[in-house]
Amino acid sequence: MKLAIYFYIKALFSFTICLISSSVVFYIFSLIGNLEEKLSFSSILIVSFLDTLLILSYIPSFIILLSIIILIIFLRSKNELMIFKEYLSYT
Repeated sequence: MKLAIYFYIKALFSFTICLISSSVVFYIFSLIGNLEEKLSFSSILIVSFLDTLLILSYIPSFIILLSIIILIIFLRSKNELMIFKEYLSYT
């Protein structure tokens, strides 16, 4: 049971990292694209944030795929992936 909880914590951690990093990248590019608009800067910040949420809602498969890749990298870094394979082969 502890192994499953550990796996869920690692998966949630990788999903959070992926979501935050993707949001930052999309926000920066949206901000650059919206800077040529003739709006106040606070309005541009709000519009860029809403654009970021819109982009993230369009591509959830990208977020899930990237978080799985990050999870595998985290598990391989400490050879935890082999522990999970051995545990699953016994069950």
